[in-house]
Amino acid sequence: MSRSPGRLRSFLVCAAMLLAAGCAGATGSTEPDLLQALPAPAPPPTSVPEPPSGVSGVGTGRDVTGVDWRPVHSFDFDGSSLDPKVWNRYNSVGGFGNGFRRPSAITVRDGLLRITARGNVSGGMGHERDQLYGRWEFRARTEKGRGRGAAILLWPQTENKDDGELDMMEVPKEDRSQAHFVIHFSPQNKQAGNKVSGDFSQWHTFAMEWLPNRITWFVDGVKQFETFDKNVIPKVPMHMTMQLDMGPYREWIPAPDATTPEEVSLEIDWVKIFAAPRDARR
Repeated sequence: MSRSPGRLRSFLVCAAMLLAAGCAGATGSTEPDLLQALPAPAPPPTSVPEPPSGVSGVGTGRDVTGVDWRPVHSFDFDGSSLDPKVWNRYNSVGGFGNGFRRPSAITVRDGLLRITARGNVSGGMGHERDQLYGRWEFRARTEKGRGRGAAILLWPQTENKDDGELDMMEVPKEDRSQAHFVIHFSPQNKQAGNKVSGDFSQWHTFAMEWLPNRITWFVDGVKQFETFDKNVIPKVPMHMTMQLDMGPYREWIPAPDATTPEEVSLEIDWVKIFAAPRDARR
């Protein structure tokens, strides 16, 4: 472990506080009804085999407001291993205290990064680069299976959950019929966000833009959430983390049972990270 336990993924935090959000910038309860607190799901985005170039919000580095994002990191996972100086594979107790996260659960093969849960072992990993503001894009899918929930998010460099958390893709339901976007903010763990219906066992492209005065979330190039509430927007550098968590945790992720496949994987095709131009950081 090259970082503190917090760096290895805020321990229980991502989904553990997870869910519950009102409309953009709204204040949530500190005791949310996990599966009811977000708005009704938006219509499913159109799933595309490959992100089309030149479409706003998908792989272009430019958003609808004309911000020119500067590319700083790009990962195609075309090799056979991860650079430990760039990605920290967790070796710890699993999310919500269930099972374990082990480096062996993470593989790179055939141009894909896979995090695979087998029995009581799954995995998670964190990017070793923090930045303040930017745009994150990735293409991912999660195999169906009860008791396994995928999470791709930004976690604060401070390792302090009070500094916020940006959950860019949460897919906890065993049929993978919804993807959630959740902002955690304030010491009271208030939340804002949205959720989208679709088949997230298939490939979809997610993007999130984080600026001092705006957070916007896209699924397959369609804007699904936006807030301009500065009380909601994190103000400290953050880094990307990816994990496949195991239940049970309340209504969010049920416990595995006899229907759970022997193996369930979260697959990531690529990741692109952009920095905000200087004039957009004010």
